[in-house]
Amino acid sequence: MHAYASEKGYEVIETNASDFRTRENIERIVGAASGMASLTMGQRKIILVDEVDGIDARADAGAVTSLADIISKTHVPVVLVANDPWDPRLAPLRDACLMIQFRRIPKPSVAAHLKKIAAAENVRVPEDVLRRIVENSEGDLRSAINDLQMASAALEMGLVTGSRDRKDEIFTALATIFNAKSFNTAQEAARNIDIDHSELMQWILENAPQQLSPTDLAEALENLAKADLYLQRINTRQNWQLLRYAVPMMTAGVALSRKTSPSKFVKFTYPEAIKFLGRTKSIRETLNSISEKVGKKLHMSARKARTEILPYLKIIMSHDGKELAEYFELSPEETQYLRGGEVKKSRAKGRG
Repeated sequence: MHAYASEKGYEVIETNASDFRTRENIERIVGAASGMASLTMGQRKIILVDEVDGIDARADAGAVTSLADIISKTHVPVVLVANDPWDPRLAPLRDACLMIQFRRIPKPSVAAHLKKIAAAENVRVPEDVLRRIVENSEGDLRSAINDLQMASAALEMGLVTGSRDRKDEIFTALATIFNAKSFNTAQEAARNIDIDHSELMQWILENAPQQLSPTDLAEALENLAKADLYLQRINTRQNWQLLRYAVPMMTAGVALSRKTSPSKFVKFTYPEAIKFLGRTKSIRETLNSISEKVGKKLHMSARKARTEILPYLKIIMSHDGKELAEYFELSPEETQYLRGGEVKKSRAKGRG
């Protein structure tokens, strides 16, 4: 629908059946939109109501009748999306609408479309991987594109896409979060992945600017900032009950921030913060080892040794310091680090 609207010059006003619970709400949301001028001067409108068959007959009393009444009076196109249009509750809507059935896309067509996307994005995907994506999609093109996105990122990092591993799970979770249409679907992605919540936060934060429009990104970043605040409080106070707020903010908060569909295929990228930690892992391990040895000899904590002793020890070691290296039982690698390391960078790390 968004592709059609973009091609024909329509503005899409989208809502979900779960957004309204009563007749009054549907008249306020959909009814108002059907009589409201477009936000873009001269542009026509389409009202899109998704998951209309998800209306709860008890909670949404009169919603179907009210929606049918709005359709009969509206001067702009109203599009209703339903998984089961033959639900008896939707009879008034079927009478008021032209029904268009969307069948699952044939596998050859899915494969052809994926190849077209891969060629346009200069992504090389092996034929066996492409076949698996097509088979798993079961005619769902959006699902296939998400899997292609995940596979391309995995291939770029040299991962074996034939088996499910940790990074493969991360890409699946990201695809779910950024494309979820409901709160529960997005939040469930975090439950189905074996990864630290802080690391998942880094993955989402790194990819949000590429996956979301500038307007949607502003809302997503606000929710990520709130999630980060909760994660910091968890770390400092060890109050793990706050996860009930942090996880929904970083998953559903991002998913539901998306009001516009992506205009093109975008690959997921590895978080720069995690890349940096990977590149500096050996340095940090060496620094921690030295701090522990110095702290043990001087009867102080490793943290205090790193911030108060190591800066001066590095200055001494840069001249000679052979006796000190023997006294602190430093390895040749640790001695070399102290002789050639950067004092400011080491001190900054120690204070962090």
